Amino acid sequence: MSVHFEELGDPDDRTLLFVHGAGGSSATWFLQLRGLHESLHVVALDLNGHGKSPDRYEPDVIKSYLDDIDSIVKQFDKPILAGHSMGGALTQLYAIKNPGLLSGVILVGTGSKLRVAPMIFDLLHNDFESYIQAVGEFMFHSSASEKMKAASQAEVRKCLPEIISRDFTVCNEFNIMDTIHELQIPTLILVGSNDQMTPIKYSQYLLDEISDSHMVVIDEAGHSVMLEQSEEFNQEILQWLQRKNLLT
Repeated sequence: MSVHFEELGDPDDRTLLFVHGAGGSSATWFLQLRGLHESLHVVALDLNGHGKSPDRYEPDVIKSYLDDIDSIVKQFDKPILAGHSMGGALTQLYAIKNPGLLSGVILVGTGSKLRVAPMIFDLLHNDFESYIQAVGEFMFHSSASEKMKAASQAEVRKCLPEIISRDFTVCNEFNIMDTIHELQIPTLILVGSNDQMTPIKYSQYLLDEISDSHMVVIDEAGHSVMLEQSEEFNQEILQWLQRKNLLT
């Protein structure tokens, strides 16, 4: 199995492993790689069919993505697993099944159920350029710079529409509202104050159901909170890890 990942930092430090969302790649986390590597060993993977990881065309997409995560997790000693949106859904599934392999979990702009508007699938099938434009409109807070939006749109264009549609199907079929309470390892929940894709109520439900959890709402940020407010985002991670004695 060939799963590409980017990494920065000392491998002897605690590993923080990031999983991107639908249509994303390891590039989603470049500001975390740069901003956290002096305190952590930071790793960001490309799920198969994304970034530099070849597509395996497996019929069970969720299993193939979880296998990708597993192949990287097992290279390190009880890493922290972090996921955004679809990556957050995968992180929940993996952590519930494999709590002994992880030291903690970070859930970013996600929920225990992820609904996808039919319009998204329609755009992906019929008008990819309009989907790209919608990314700039719905993924960011109004204060986000046009440069940041354009860079994010350029990354999305690197992923095939059929792969993105596959990812959103994973999201649309994801629902563990009745079992999310089984996630019982330390969990940090981060969400942008103006997240239109996964509103704060999604994160609040996670907070209510996960016994050892802490939630932070980051102002002036939308669904791409890790890019929009990267310094605050990174600082919240470090502070939580310190409180939980998870930095070493």
